Amino acid sequence: MFVIPTADSLVTYLKDFTGSADDTEIKQCIFQAELSMRNIELPALRTDPYTTFGVVGPGQLMPIPTDMNKPILFFQQGGGGYYTTATATGTAATSIIDLTSVPGQGIQIGMAVVGTGVATGAIVVSFNTSTQIVLSLANTGTVSGTLTFTTTPSMNTSSGPWIVYDRIGDRDIITQGLIAQMYLTPVNVPMVIRGKFSEVGANYQFLPFIAEGALVNLYYYKAWDLLFTPVDDGEPGETLQTNAVLQTWPEGYIYGSLTEYYIKRHSAEDAAVYKAKFMEAWTTVEYQNSLGKWSGGHTKMNSIFQPRRDRQYAIK
Repeated sequence: MFVIPTADSLVTYLKDFTGSADDTEIKQCIFQAELSMRNIELPALRTDPYTTFGVVGPGQLMPIPTDMNKPILFFQQGGGGYYTTATATGTAATSIIDLTSVPGQGIQIGMAVVGTGVATGAIVVSFNTSTQIVLSLANTGTVSGTLTFTTTPSMNTSSGPWIVYDRIGDRDIITQGLIAQMYLTPVNVPMVIRGKFSEVGANYQFLPFIAEGALVNLYYYKAWDLLFTPVDDGEPGETLQTNAVLQTWPEGYIYGSLTEYYIKRHSAEDAAVYKAKFMEAWTTVEYQNSLGKWSGGHTKMNSIFQPRRDRQYAIK
């Protein structure tokens, strides 16, 4: 059980601690604290890279996920994977959907399904007819529009390649992409290939190039919802009461909110005390992340005296 389980409990705690009787003032301070915590790297904010995929579109470009805060690592597993789309309808509280268009590729048992009204984590379990599909979970609402069906790449394959993408600059990804066709693209190499990726506009671009429709495993820190955000599907006036940061790092909310409160009250001495506590808590998180990133990793020492080679892809 967490010390501060909900947003309303956080307001009550801060009011008792400070002696304030103004809910609006406390909520304003919480919001100010949240703005200073947007880039925190907490384990609870990491995605599961074996269930989180990006789909490559035309021009070897993949849209940047809307909930991404900071990328950690992208990779492709041997055996590949693909996705297809089709329009469908379905009724809430049932596990059946009816296709209303022909999918671009065949739909298989075990494919994950995403779309309006479909439950999170639903997969295809069977077919009643060629157009009626049974899902593993009941629909959360009326199914409508275009659904996306994705396969999960096999982790136990010898075909390869397994490609790990290192992040580089946007200028580098564009200039190196211009000469990428001069290099042999690694195909079916049972090794780990070190590729590259970077942001180009609202998309990610990769080297070696990836075919349209391919899946990329995505490991990144997610953006998190702010407390007291209106809940779209809730009752009128209902607001978000918890998030991953409050659940796993309540000290950030407490020290950050107190810092903003005493700044607002023009008490510089008290604000400095809680600012120091906030920064100590943040530094502890960063230190643990640093140990996790570099302990047992593949960091290499480089020298400026090493010969320079025009090398596109490094194979471990």
